[in-house]
Amino acid sequence: MNIYRRAAITAALFALLSCTDEPHQGSTAVSEISAKVDALDEKIKSAIVGYDWQLTLDHHRMAQNENSYTPPSIVTFFSDPDVNSRILQNNSQLIALDLPFKFLAYAEPGGNDAILAYTSAEFIASRHDLPASLLVEYSERLDSVLNLVENSTISEVETEQIGKDFAIVKIKSDFDFETTIERLKETIDSLPDTIWFGELDYQNDAKKIGIELNPTRLLLFGAPEPGAKAMNSTPKLGLDAFCQKLLVFEDKGGAVWAAYNDITAFSNLYYDKATLPQRLIKRRLKSTISNTLEQN
Repeated sequence: MNIYRRAAITAALFALLSCTDEPHQGSTAVSEISAKVDALDEKIKSAIVGYDWQLTLDHHRMAQNENSYTPPSIVTFFSDPDVNSRILQNNSQLIALDLPFKFLAYAEPGGNDAILAYTSAEFIASRHDLPASLLVEYSERLDSVLNLVENSTISEVETEQIGKDFAIVKIKSDFDFETTIERLKETIDSLPDTIWFGELDYQNDAKKIGIELNPTRLLLFGAPEPGAKAMNSTPKLGLDAFCQKLLVFEDKGGAVWAAYNDITAFSNLYYDKATLPQRLIKRRLKSTISNTLEQN
């Protein structure tokens, strides 16, 4: 069965699941909590003025555009190439999966509060077995944002549950780095429900400040309708799993890899459950990437 037929079958399964979305609040209540989430996101954006690379994704409104629903949820990324490059220098390229900085303003189903989630230095240190001293600059940048939202409800992650390489899926490519990137982009562009959001070239950014890195690039894309179903009862996944963050890198031995976050592992971490739409996305993503990176 080829990649496109598999994608079509999975899309059909998502369509069958459309009636399983959990009931959500009435339009007035949703509008009120959405306004709170918007206000929190604006505070975040006010703290990152001046950063060259920024990306904001409004999961709730993208879902509405697809006649679907997820609770109000907005993720904002911003990048500091100097910080990224110094963290990645002489360390695992997999760290780039947790870069750049990202903050999620969201509400839980039925909730009345806007909540802030972010990728902490402690999480990165635990997931990649790094000393805290390597993440001092990262922590300082985080604090510059957190200081402006100090009255917000913050959702923390218990890092005791995070071991080395937690929830990282790696797939080896049969192709060189540039061919791998080209094939992945062609595949992503061919999926009718998927949107391309952008990319970050860590190697190129590092070169600008005199740091040498092996080829390392983060591809950002997503499918709003399946994503809405997967986030319907688990909106904090908007921090780590939506949009999809696909890291492509060439290791020291010349092998090329694609790596991404395991959606069900993060759902279990945050909510002690993994839903059927999440398992479908997990299966679809692995199948799509594996088929794209295999030599026929």
